[in-house]
Amino acid sequence: PEAFYAEAIEYLHYTSIEKIPNAYELATDLSLAALTGDGVYNLGQVVTSTPLLGVALPGTDNEYLLELLQAMAAGHVADFNALSSKYASKIQAEPSLMHRRVAVQEKMTLLALVTMIWEQPASERTWKFDAIRERLLLGASDDVEMLVMRALSLHLIEGSLDQVSEELQVTWVMPRVLTKEQMSSMSSRFGEWAVKVSNTRDYMSENTQSLFA
Repeated sequence: PEAFYAEAIEYLHYTSIEKIPNAYELATDLSLAALTGDGVYNLGQVVTSTPLLGVALPGTDNEYLLELLQAMAAGHVADFNALSSKYASKIQAEPSLMHRRVAVQEKMTLLALVTMIWEQPASERTWKFDAIRERLLLGASDDVEMLVMRALSLHLIEGSLDQVSEELQVTWVMPRVLTKEQMSSMSSRFGEWAVKVSNTRDYMSENTQSLFA
């Protein structure tokens, strides 16, 4: 699925939807490849950057694939779980989703972790395992440490684990194409950053003047 996904994304970058004779079939196959493919984590590529899914799937039997992708790309575990329950019969009828259901759920959890980290300022990227468990809706028996090690091994994040204090410190998070919601959040963070820079500049200006007065 990952090879098909990469080729399909490249194809869509250079082909208008009007020129795609089998848009519905391509949108369906691309959605399934994005959900199930190993190494396919930058889902903003297909949800945001290419309009195919938003044009070809709404109002069809496979619109649920678009909804699942949107929830996964946004890192919303609760929404994804709700949609999985809502469309349980459709999911059970799709062999590729059933065959890869464990991998799909893992991908959802990993992307929720990435989103959790991405939403925090770079200066505040240390989390207790309990906070991660709560945010990702993990059960008491779920191994947060193994999840984090999986994210590190896949190079979705970089950082270090403190097994004694049960903390994760992140120094880098995977760059990705943002959804509209995430772009809005980024805009707000830039605004907050600009205010901090302005306040720091004013403080330095005032104290520099008093130093040389």
